[in-house]
Order: sequence, then structure tokens, then C-alpha cells
Amino acid sequence: MSQDDKGRGRLRRLIYASRFTGAERAFDEVLRAIIAKSIQNNRLDDITGFLVVAEGRFLQWLEGPETALEETFARIARDQRHADLRTLADGPADHRRFRDWNMGQHRLGRIDQPLLSEVGLDVFNPAGLDAERAECLLVRVGGRYLRG
Repeated sequence: MSQDDKGRGRLRRLIYASRFTGAERAFDEVLRAIIAKSIQNNRLDDITGFLVVAEGRFLQWLEGPETALEETFARIARDQRHADLRTLADGPADHRRFRDWNMGQHRLGRIDQPLLSEVGLDVFNPAGLDAERAECLLVRVGGRYLRG
């Protein structure tokens, strides 16, 4: 197993999908609050990753030290704003894919429809993805924002 880049334990990667439980009209406001708090928490816990959102659904890649990642995911699982939480991938990582952000994010739009089609989705329903297709979508969308 590899060490994370700060020597604080094994580097682990986790991809999950979930659904927003609140009213659709509240989604934007709640999303801003989730992102702000997550950036703060992830910075303290040495967690990096990328979040894709659309239609009240979340798909997120988290990476960081094993124990911190477990604690972060447990906090997400307890969060009443998430439902239908499904782990799509979980295991060791040999490097950080999204090392530039504590919480990179992208809201899918019409321009992203070809990417959804590429992973076999007509509409964004990440719970229907397997690990390989979830990773493909996150890497393709997140890759647009990565520094060279």
C-alpha cells in the first residue's frame, strides 16, 4: 500500500452516489452550504476530490488518508440531506487524482450530455453506474479543471 502524500496513512479512494432529500427549490442554497463546509472540513482532514451534481443527485470522488476518509464518509452517511447513499468504489489509491482541490465541483448541464451518453446514462442518475463508469465520468468532467 502506498502512503499518502503527507505521510499520514494509506491513501484511499472512495466514490459514492446519493440523492438530495430536500425540496428542489432549496437545492442551490443547500449545495452552496455543503460545498463551503466540505472545503473547510476536507482541508483540515487532508481530503481531496471532485463532486458532480445535477437534478438533486450527487456523484463524488473522495481521496485521502484511510482513517480521515472513513470519518468523512461516516459524516456524509449521517447527513440528513443525503439519501440512497451508494458506494460505487472503495479501495487503496497509489496517487491523488484530484490533488488540486479539497472540493472541486461541477454542475452538469446540456454540454455534458455526450459524457452522460458515453457512460450509458440518458439522465444523471449516478446510482445506476458501476465503479468503472462512475470513475470515467468523474475523471472526464474533473479533468477539464485540472492544472497541467
